[in-house]
Parts: sequence; structure tokens; C-alpha cells
Amino acid sequence: PFYQPKVRLDNRELIGFEALLRWRDEENTVFLPATVAEAFNDYELATKISETMQTRIFADMAHWLAAGVKVVPVSINASPVEFMRDNYAEILLKRIAHYAVPHHLIEIEITEHILADRGYEYVVRALKKLKTAGVRIALDDFGTGHSSLAHLRDYPVDCLKIDCDFVNRMNEEKSINAIVEGIAKLGPILSLDIIAEGIETVQQLESLRDVGCNMGQGFLFSKAICAHDAEMLMHHSPKQI
Repeated sequence: PFYQPKVRLDNRELIGFEALLRWRDEENTVFLPATVAEAFNDYELATKISETMQTRIFADMAHWLAAGVKVVPVSINASPVEFMRDNYAEILLKRIAHYAVPHHLIEIEITEHILADRGYEYVVRALKKLKTAGVRIALDDFGTGHSSLAHLRDYPVDCLKIDCDFVNRMNEEKSINAIVEGIAKLGPILSLDIIAEGIETVQQLESLRDVGCNMGQGFLFSKAICAHDAEMLMHHSPKQI
């Protein structure tokens, strides 16, 4: 796992990380998960990759906690195929318990199309169980899939993530800017955190702040970094990027 910082847009304070998969070949070249995307369509492969990621993330977090670091929450992506069997929440909570990581430091990110797939009742049950246990739930790529505002009432979601394509287009397209502003205004009304993804320019940062979005992540602040660098970032006081 590499860790991309999430920050407050007004002062660049570190508020969390998104854990992102990286893998290396025999020459030690680092690759992004898109190069193994097909693996996430296979239940056995996807769950094995997920197990490896989760155990390494929780081991990193346990190390940070043992070192006395004031650890910020870490979000973990869940692939749709992982919910094919009705045990996602139980397995995740058992792994968290094994590493003694406080539940409030874990967030699970799901994409919108998980909510439209068959078997979504497994997803709802798993998310509700995790939410009851104190794990946060984020809806990734919001606005690009099948979700409706009714879904936000039906699912135990804590956070909406504005898709990077919206962020990239909001300065050129008034309609996209209006959509982003609408999502940002939904946050306080529905008691949801709103985080913008893929912020790469100061102009995008300023536009997001203008429409009321106050949290984000992207290359403007930092790429995803290794566990050691993430630990060093959390040691900083104040934790600003």
C-alpha cells in the first residue's frame, strides 16, 4: 500500500490517507492497479489481493500507533466482487481486531456501481454492520454511476467523493461547476463529508473552495507515498502539506 494524503483545502492540514495498491515486478518497477484491473473481476484473486492489502495497511497502522504517532484515518477501497459472499464485514472486522486498530481510523470506499449490482443486499448488510462497529463508509466517484439522492438516504454513507473528472472539467464547463457546487452544498444538509479527488492545479483548488468544498486530495498536494513517508508526515506539527 501507498498512501495519498487528504487535506483541508483552506490550510492544507493532513486529515487522512487513501491507501492505494502498488505492485513491483522482478526489476522492482512500480506499477499502478490499472495494470492488473482484470484481477478484480475474479472473486478469488480480488479477495486475495484485498487480504494482502488490508493486512499490510493494518500492520502499518499498528506500527504507527506503537510508535506514538497521532494516526489519521485511512480509507481502503473495496471492489464489487468482494461482496459476492455475505461475509465481507465479518472478515474485515476480524482483521482490524487482530491488529488492534481503532475502528474510527478505518474508512471503506465503495463505488456507486456496487449499489446497482445484483446481490446489493449483501453490500447493504455489510455496510450497516461496519457502520454500527464504528467504521466509516465513503461513496467514491460520486455523480458518475447509478446513484440517486434516495440512495444516500438508504445507505449508511459518511462521505461523498467528487470524481476527479468533475474536478478536471469544472473550470471549463458551467454545468459541471454547478453539479460540483450542488454536491458540496448537499454535505451539511445530509451530514456528509465531501472530498474532491484529483486536484492538480491551484485554479481547481480555488474553484472548489469557492463552491464550498473544503476537503480534497490530488497531485497538487501529494502523490501517494510509502508507509515510511506517511509516518514522517504524521510526525509533522502542524501536519500541513
